[in-house]
Amino acid sequence: MLKPRLVPLLSAAALCLLAAAPALAASPRIAVADIGFTDSSGEARDQGAEHEARRRALTEGIRTDIGKDGAAQSLALACEGACRLDAEGVEALRQRAREAGAAFVLVGSVHKMSTLVLSMRVAVLDVASGKLVMERLLSFRGDNDEGWRHAGDFVAREVTAAVR
Repeated sequence: MLKPRLVPLLSAAALCLLAAAPALAASPRIAVADIGFTDSSGEARDQGAEHEARRRALTEGIRTDIGKDGAAQSLALACEGACRLDAEGVEALRQRAREAGAAFVLVGSVHKMSTLVLSMRVAVLDVASGKLVMERLLSFRGDNDEGWRHAGDFVAREVTAAVR
């Protein structure tokens, strides 16, 4: 049996926990900008349509996988054409992410260096401060759906871990 003087104290503690529950349960929102693509491989065959389809699938896959386990929420941050990843372009993306209610923004681009080897640079910024939270430069093999999907899966896991 509770002592009468403890009831108000326990009630106040319970109310504090209930008030904090939404904040504790909320997962960070990550705005994922459209992933860019460049090709300096010099291959004779035009693969523009294939690369555009893979770039879109990569972007959508990262967005989906970031929110998959509930540890984070993703939202789309689309660009007209390619997202600019110079200082001014990234700053504009950061501002758009903040306006959309995101805590972080992910920017990135894939570069095809040769028939077989591609690289992807991704960065996550805190939208409030602009500080770099995570940056990765990874290489992957296989200019095919499987290679791109594997790279996207890795990026989503890394990003989710970085913002927890």
